[in-house]
Amino acid sequence: MRLSHFLFLALTTILATYFMNASILAGDFLIAGIYAFIVIRNLHFAYKVTQCIRLFNGPSKKKG
Repeated sequence: MRLSHFLFLALTTILATYFMNASILAGDFLIAGIYAFIVIRNLHFAYKVTQCIRLFNGPSKKKG
């Protein structure tokens, strides 16, 4: 994942979390649910990327 992709993912997650919290406090639960879906989707994507990186980095260690 390039740095620009990471920064975009982090920024959208931060903004969606902020607007989700603001929607919950305002009582607009439908919009809060939409933002919660975006947050969960971004966090799941970040988790999958981390698992892929661990998979590729794990077997490359030399024993010696």
